[in-house]
Amino acid sequence: MNSGKTDGRRTDTRERILATALELFVGQGYELTTLAQVADRLRITRPAVYHHFRSKEDVLTSSYQQVIPVLDEIIAGDRDGALDRTVQLFSGPYRLIVACTFVNEQVLRGSPGAIAMLSRLNDLAVRLAPVPGVEGTMRGRLALSALTMATARGVELGGTEQERLAAARAVVRTLVGGPGQWLQV
Repeated sequence: MNSGKTDGRRTDTRERILATALELFVGQGYELTTLAQVADRLRITRPAVYHHFRSKEDVLTSSYQQVIPVLDEIIAGDRDGALDRTVQLFSGPYRLIVACTFVNEQVLRGSPGAIAMLSRLNDLAVRLAPVPGVEGTMRGRLALSALTMATARGVELGGTEQERLAAARAVVRTLVGGPGQWLQV
């Protein structure tokens, strides 16, 4: 998550705000999180937060701008690579952005900034679908949900993050298969 600013302090503060806001959005929900809470958690002033982001929607939009190109590449890429790249996406630096979207999907559905992200995640679920139609799409969505759970539901699931990711990978392979097991649609 690099904003491209040349001032290291400004970039660091912006990135810390993004990361902290996303953690709170995932942990307690988008609706219940305020930018004042983000400032308090970071021990910075509220004006410092508002200097970088006008609103919670602005935080999300900035986050989505980073991950949407990656989603587009996965969706457009070959089917065999899609599953592995999706697992990497959900376990790498963008995991909180994706988890935030899934955890808060109903709340974000009407948000202009989230429309493109939700659309891409639906396209990704279809891309992962092992069979065409409702069942395949459902399997794709469940696979994405399993990957989200590894990040967003650590307390409920227990184990380390690595153990949860390994379990999520196993569930995903059960739901959608793996390279060489794709049905051509």
